[in-house]
Amino acid sequence: MTTTPMEAECKFRVSNAVETRLRLERFGAVFLRREEHRDTYLRHPSRDFRETDEALRIREIDGETLITYKGPRLAGPIKIRPEIELPMVSGTMDDWLKIWGHLGFVVALMVPKTREVYALEHCSRSVTVTLDHVESIGYFVEIERIVFEKSEIELAQQDIQEIGRQLHLSQIEPRSYLGLLLAKQSKQKAPVHE
Repeated sequence: MTTTPMEAECKFRVSNAVETRLRLERFGAVFLRREEHRDTYLRHPSRDFRETDEALRIREIDGETLITYKGPRLAGPIKIRPEIELPMVSGTMDDWLKIWGHLGFVVALMVPKTREVYALEHCSRSVTVTLDHVESIGYFVEIERIVFEKSEIELAQQDIQEIGRQLHLSQIEPRSYLGLLLAKQSKQKAPVHE
């Protein structure tokens, strides 16, 4: 039996994307690519993913499509959760959505974003840093390491926290982009009381 890889990540709000790019460059991060993402999140018919802390997402990246399951987070200062990601055959997304629709799944929300991907070596360990721009909610930096063994979790947390300090990132955002957008939508729909 193989171990499910775990994603260790922390998201930070940033107010100045230009300054953030300069800090990444000074810190030795190597710019790899710019990606256009369209993330479609699905809602389970009989299980509330907000309560179980799970997510099922279809991500379209510049013509490539991936399906991702994210499991519940482990306790700790950094978000660590099981993640399984598989490629989807090109051109089949609509048919998959039909299948899931017949099973009761519905689209919760679609989140478009632009992502700049950077590679970074920290203490001889590979870390991915992204600068994301999400329409209507702003810029964010995500620092991520993939962990394959439970023994690596604490070290991954330390790496991410140290990189965040070095990059002068202090405004941690624990919510997902989906959560942020749903909260914004709910605030906009709330009745105004005088």
